[in-house]
Amino acid sequence: MEVITKFRWTVVPHPAYSPDLAPSDYHLFGKLKDGLRGTHFPDDESLVSAAKKWLKDAGEEFYRAGIQALVPRWRKAVELNGDYVEK
Repeated sequence: MEVITKFRWTVVPHPAYSPDLAPSDYHLFGKLKDGLRGTHFPDDESLVSAAKKWLKDAGEEFYRAGIQALVPRWRKAVELNGDYVEK
């Protein structure tokens, strides 16, 4: 609460957890999976390395788009009291 007060942020109501409101779930993981699809990884280290490279190469606009998509999703969740799932 101290940080929230310090930066004068507004706490907004939201469900405790919703995959529709987690940018990693609705924006990141699917695209990461698509980007690595069809690649054979001989070991875990190779997979981790490829995933890190993909995440680094995705670029600022990719991450910005994921966060910006959160606003309409959040509004929809609040309007429906968290009782929805994005299809």
